[in-house]
Amino acid sequence: MTGQNRAIPAELHVYSEHKRLEVVWQDGAQSRFGYELLRVECPCADCKGHTPDQAQVITGKQDVGITDFIPVGNYAIQMVFDDGHDSGLFSWDYLRQLHERFSTVRGVS
Repeated sequence: MTGQNRAIPAELHVYSEHKRLEVVWQDGAQSRFGYELLRVECPCADCKGHTPDQAQVITGKQDVGITDFIPVGNYAIQMVFDDGHDSGLFSWDYLRQLHERFSTVRGVS
């Protein structure tokens, strides 16, 4: 499988009761993202800033929920969090990067 196909999801599963998004990638890898991790790692400019020194430290999101997942073309999803935050677009590439970064820590498997 090419590196390009690694960041294409084959399946998405939402487990609201467990506050988890599961992605099955075309290469067979599986990611399980806790909602807290997704909120804290939101890629939007409000959260990450325009430069690294502008990044916000997001805390207190242990109980955050997601009320909607909105497809954005064929490259991303927008998540609407129940704390009112909805400006982040989570590209498939970004979600795969989160998988690689956090696959050994709490919130992703």
